[in-house]
Amino acid sequence: MLTRLEIRNLAVIEHVVFCPSQGLNVISGETGAGKSLLIDAIELIFGQKASKDLIRNDCDSASVEAVFELEPLTEKRLKPVMDEYGIPIEDGQIIISRTFKEEGKSAARINGTGVVLSQLRRISSELIDIHGQNDNSRLFDPALHITMLDSYGGKKIDELLSSYRNKLQEYKDLASEYAEVNKLASSSSSRIEYLTYAFKEIREADIKPGEDETLLLRKKELSNLARDKALIDDVNKLTSGADNSGLTPSGRLSEALRTLTRLASKDDSYSEYVSRLESISLDLDAFVSDFQDKTSDSAFSEDEEHRVADRLSKIFELESKYGKTIEEVNDFADKAQKELSDIEEAGLKSSELKKRLNTVKSELLDIAGQLSDERKKLADKMSSEITSELKDLEMPSSSFSVRFDTRPKDRYFNINGIDDVRFMFTANPGQPPMDLAATASGGEASRIMLAIKNILSSADTMPTLIFDEIDTGVSGRASLAIASKLRSISKEHQVLCVSHTAQLASAADAGFLIEKKTDGISTHTDITLLSDEDRVKEVSRLLSGKDDNESNELARKMIEELRT
Repeated sequence: MLTRLEIRNLAVIEHVVFCPSQGLNVISGETGAGKSLLIDAIELIFGQKASKDLIRNDCDSASVEAVFELEPLTEKRLKPVMDEYGIPIEDGQIIISRTFKEEGKSAARINGTGVVLSQLRRISSELIDIHGQNDNSRLFDPALHITMLDSYGGKKIDELLSSYRNKLQEYKDLASEYAEVNKLASSSSSRIEYLTYAFKEIREADIKPGEDETLLLRKKELSNLARDKALIDDVNKLTSGADNSGLTPSGRLSEALRTLTRLASKDDSYSEYVSRLESISLDLDAFVSDFQDKTSDSAFSEDEEHRVADRLSKIFELESKYGKTIEEVNDFADKAQKELSDIEEAGLKSSELKKRLNTVKSELLDIAGQLSDERKKLADKMSSEITSELKDLEMPSSSFSVRFDTRPKDRYFNINGIDDVRFMFTANPGQPPMDLAATASGGEASRIMLAIKNILSSADTMPTLIFDEIDTGVSGRASLAIASKLRSISKEHQVLCVSHTAQLASAADAGFLIEKKTDGISTHTDITLLSDEDRVKEVSRLLSGKDDNESNELARKMIEELRT
């Protein structure tokens, strides 16, 4: 509920602090004292656009700050919205402030966090409901009428609605599954051929995770071996290759050794060279043998090079078609196999799901019908009660009713059932009922609101209700009825009422007086919480405009009667 409203520099208000209590708070005062400014300030908290014309003369800015204490249910309802906007709720409070300046700049904050007006409206609409000559109540929103009717219905409607919503979810889940299965069952032959080919191609390739890395490494090794082989071949050619005469280097050394041996047999001085050449020949033979042993282990294979290249090419081809990695390619094959299996099963499953879907739809229609029938019974009862309330409020010829429209087939089921519900009203006999929002206006609208609020007060979750001059243009008898109904509503909600009748001022749990004062130079407005004695004087003023013993005694008696 609203616990504190501080206003600075708003028109004739220089600085006031308004602290309403629980129950019924009535604000009264002379005409022109500034009662409407209190509503203007609250509407700024409600997100109305700020006008620089409201700024007090000789001031460059005005501000309004409201403090709300949250009941646990209200806090629970608001928390998701506050979390969405990144605004914390601290100590169960919401503090809303609006500041606007003469140059047109405006700022809004909730618990110290800057917000835009749309966010402000969304949050404040869960805290305050204003009814007045320019009513913006949620009761005039047809989209909410079905919720209010259901709230009026209590436990039985709650159970039916819960059963309906559970069955609706089952129906939606089945419909979604059926659509998916039906889509699979009607898969094109080209899709099946593609999946079959892909699965076969991947599985026949039998590629393993990490295989591409191993092959790339081997390809690099083979490339290096290919370069080394050319050098090895050159060495082998130079050390063991035959020349044009068919002699290898070792053979030529042997020929040289035989020739040198003959020479040494004639001249002993060549014997030394025979020994040396024999050593060279043996070393060359050993070198050729060792070198061939060495290079035979790392021999390059063109066949292997081709096999590695072909395998890598296949892997790259599959990755270009089915995934960026071998893992993704194999995963594609798994999914293709599953989809082929699902397609095979989908035909049988589709017909089974269709039967289940028709069964659940029939059950859903049955519950929706029960819900609709129960709502229509409730609507008759609620309409009768509200019409009776309107008669008490000096609207004897008026009539309230509830219109039901069955939703069109393209949007048959929704979360609330198959009904579209609208509140209807007629002020005069013989006139057809019309939409509530389009029918009533002015003081009539406020009294309709009061009648509906009184009937639905226990179901309405709005913490604070504000009625702006709801008693305008009504008789004393109607004012008594209005006062009685406001007291009834205030048992479930905090009620703020701007009034000019003694009956409402008498019924208040807390009375506030708005007064405009001047020192001849400037004018300012104050708001004062009335003591018991001051309230007697204010009620006396509203009754007769006098402050004498007779008027005061009559006022005291009225206060006692209306607060009993």
